[in-house]
Amino acid sequence: MASKDTNYINYSKYPIDQFENDVDGKYNYLLQNSIKQINCDGFVSLPSFLLPDAVDKLTSCILKLEEDGVGFYSTDSHNVFLDADDQSDAMSPLHPRRIQLDSSKLIINASDLLLAKEAQAPNLDELFMSQRSVLNFISSVMQTKLYPSTDPYGKFYANIFREGDGLNYHFDRSEYSISLILQPSEEGGEFQFLPNSRTIVEGWDEMILDIDDIAEAVAPHSLEMKRPKLAAGDLYLFRGQNSLHRVSEITKGKRINIILTFNTEPDVRLNQYTLQKFFGVI
Repeated sequence: MASKDTNYINYSKYPIDQFENDVDGKYNYLLQNSIKQINCDGFVSLPSFLLPDAVDKLTSCILKLEEDGVGFYSTDSHNVFLDADDQSDAMSPLHPRRIQLDSSKLIINASDLLLAKEAQAPNLDELFMSQRSVLNFISSVMQTKLYPSTDPYGKFYANIFREGDGLNYHFDRSEYSISLILQPSEEGGEFQFLPNSRTIVEGWDEMILDIDDIAEAVAPHSLEMKRPKLAAGDLYLFRGQNSLHRVSEITKGKRINIILTFNTEPDVRLNQYTLQKFFGVI
């Protein structure tokens, strides 16, 4: 198991390791602020959670894998629920369960990341998925016991977005996710997040696609599109299964992040639709 002396997590700013011995109250202060933020915004933003050395090592490892031709370049279309299309004749072709949205990105799955030759890069299983301090913190923020996904491909994975790539509107298959930003793009690549919007979208007869039109449609429900400013080392906790979100098209540079997935039940794995569409697993 990874330990504090690996100098990967910014414990001085985020004392998540003090959950059993919170003498000065800093852990409780962080926890309560995080709970307030997720209740308000649907996600928690933790700037500079990962220290620069860890960011550099992970980024170098991922770019080396890309250079070696590792990864699946996903260009398939999908609906917002990331499940099989509903072909019911009673539904409009523009119904959220029928309309197809285009996404593209290079995905390096968990299996390939764990087999990477870069021994100096942090082990993501040890750093995030099995650390008691991390699991306790995210469970406390989400106010439910969470279990890391056991999917061999999708429990965590790296996303590489090149110019022209983007991830269109969707709800995650996993209940809760961590997004670790390693390299924001120079232009584009904005994280656009609409908290607690699943029930609203499920009630639409036709899928609204324009971001301004979506914002107008949900305004009566007192929801607001969130567009946080991204920086290397930032960590986001969010309820992606219940909140419509996307990564806008990259117009300059390259965007790299890592997604780690968690659920309220143990031993949860991705459905075959998602494995084939985004990981190339048949």
